[in-house]
Amino acid sequence: MTIDIDKILRDFPYLDEVLYLNTASTGISWRGQGAAAARFYDGMQSRGFDGRDDWRALAGRVQLQLSKLLSVEPDEIGFVGSTTEALNLVTQAMPVKSGDQIVFAADEFPSLRQAMDALQARGATLCPVDITDEEQRTDILCNAVPGARVVGMSHVHWHSGTKVDLGRISEACRREGADLIVDGIQALGATPVDASSCQVYAASVFKWLLSGFGLGIVVISRDFRRKLTPLSRGYANPVPSNDIRYGHINYPGLAAFGATLDFLEGIGWSAIMERTAMLRDRLIAGLNDAGVAIATPPNAAAGIVSARARDAETLVVRLQERKVRVEARGNLVRISPHFYNTESEIDRFCEIFAELGAKSS
Repeated sequence: MTIDIDKILRDFPYLDEVLYLNTASTGISWRGQGAAAARFYDGMQSRGFDGRDDWRALAGRVQLQLSKLLSVEPDEIGFVGSTTEALNLVTQAMPVKSGDQIVFAADEFPSLRQAMDALQARGATLCPVDITDEEQRTDILCNAVPGARVVGMSHVHWHSGTKVDLGRISEACRREGADLIVDGIQALGATPVDASSCQVYAASVFKWLLSGFGLGIVVISRDFRRKLTPLSRGYANPVPSNDIRYGHINYPGLAAFGATLDFLEGIGWSAIMERTAMLRDRLIAGLNDAGVAIATPPNAAAGIVSARARDAETLVVRLQERKVRVEARGNLVRISPHFYNTESEIDRFCEIFAELGAKSS
């Protein structure tokens, strides 16, 4: 399916104002998303508790849509407030004993790192792994799996944009009997995801899924769920339930998210991901032609491209002055195009980046 980019751009009017290449921070809402949330209040919620069958049915529909996107069963999908909440609820509920080895990259996103660190108080041994070469990130993590009880990792790294080979990591974990917990927030919606080989796959919807804050997704395999003893309890998971969800779902957020899934499915997930990959590759080629060093391995990338810079913070400020939106991450400038960007925007960015980078060097 070919994307009609002119039609798409009409649904994202903010792109007329700025060159927005910062989806890895927050995706842009499409024109009809606010109306979808309003319909929840004007429709389901306007009938109070009499609308309960409708909002519960909404949750079921979204689970079904996500099951196809994630290659898992609908009943393995739950809703939480954020990726961070999912990771904490899972690690608090999972069985851990003294001496269990917890493996993760030393440069992990703080939410995943903190969830792993908390297991130390229960006797686990933390085994942070230094990633010395982005090209070898998957190899380094696979080599660290032997002896592990739990492996925590980001599917796509938040700084470098490196996409870890989930199939290889999950197979290494399977051989060792290790549980694999994945933060997928920088992957889901940008690149194909098969979460069926993970014990846990968590993501929020405000980045590549374009659906705002306050709603997260967590996939928990059936076998792993049976092992859980939730620390947080409520009306939704009374003892002896092993469900980590203890309270209500953010139904207004779910209504907006469900409408966005309909919108994205109408465009076509394959078309969205193919276009995102095309724009990413065009960006890499343009930056390479300009002599810019790229930290993201071209053969292990999703939607993020991270370029090296002597003073990334200053360069990003100067880009902002030119109405270009990207993000500084350490000594990297993180650039994250999505399907709603255009080829001409990518080319223009490469020209501006090369100009400003040369002036600051």
